[in-house]
Amino acid sequence: MSEGIEKSTAKTMMLEVVTPYHHFFEGKVEAVVLSALDGELGILPGHAPVVVALTPGITHVTVNGKHRYAVMMEGFAEIGPFMTVVVCNAAEWPENIDVERAQAAYERAINRYRDETQNPQERIYARNSMRRAKMRLQLVADHGTEEQMKKLRDMHTV
Repeated sequence: MSEGIEKSTAKTMMLEVVTPYHHFFEGKVEAVVLSALDGELGILPGHAPVVVALTPGITHVTVNGKHRYAVMMEGFAEIGPFMTVVVCNAAEWPENIDVERAQAAYERAINRYRDETQNPQERIYARNSMRRAKMRLQLVADHGTEEQMKKLRDMHTV
């Protein structure tokens, strides 16, 4: 390395995630991957400005070289070169998910969806509810605590 040129530190950008219920996250991140209508969207510092619609999915956040995962629901993200702002209906870290509640929500949604007496709009709502519950359960299965994973395994072996 030539004199006067120092190795640059990792570039970061600000990420802010808000829901109607709380300020979920705010901090500097190296990268974030969101679940958008067209698939997963990877965002790095310097990203071109864009606004995207979000779908329920697992979000990957890289902070200080460490990966963190959360589930985020429907919403929007305003992405810029130095900051990404996410406004979504709900966001949860895996350790905050109640496994029994998520499983019960998934089963209720399946039953509503399969009920052919429901009007088409209600079946669409049930399908969206299934997706939200499924994303919560998937996050726990992939990144939850040992206790959560055990509960999930026990529920599926009964």
